[in-house]
Amino acid sequence: MADYKEVIKDKKLEAGNLMNDDQLAKCNGIIHTASVASGVAGAVPISIADAIPISAAQITMVIALGKVFGQKIEEAGAKSIIAAAASTFVGRSLIKLIPFVGWGVSAVVAAGVTEAIGWTVALDFAKSYRQEYMRQQNAKEAADAYAQASYYKKENKYDGSNEEAEDFSDLDE
Repeated sequence: MADYKEVIKDKKLEAGNLMNDDQLAKCNGIIHTASVASGVAGAVPISIADAIPISAAQITMVIALGKVFGQKIEEAGAKSIIAAAASTFVGRSLIKLIPFVGWGVSAVVAAGVTEAIGWTVALDFAKSYRQEYMRQQNAKEAADAYAQASYYKKENKYDGSNEEAEDFSDLDE
């Protein structure tokens, strides 16, 4: 479980540097809600019985996180994202075979894995959002520069010819 805590800590720190306050607050709420739901489902004492509610919470989380960053994520896409992110956090079903303690551990692990997946996905979305924003800014700056150059040419009646400057080198003599 220490691995989940470390991932969550690192991802939250990175998120604080990458996201604005509104995005960070929305992601925090979405991720914590899904983590709590996964933790409750993970406490179910029957192995595999928690898979559907945990998956539903995670799918809903990914779709909601996508909305924070203006991305429309379909259920199939959310499942793919979760599978890719969750591949590093596997192996919690066998712990349920230990009554009470195993169920509690399973709940904590389900919540931790969901939180780690949530912050991993949120950061990926935030990075994509920032890259698209920068691409649009660069395109806008290029368009503005082109417009200014066109205006300059028109105002100064620049005809595009390459006239050579006069040679004043003989004045030094």
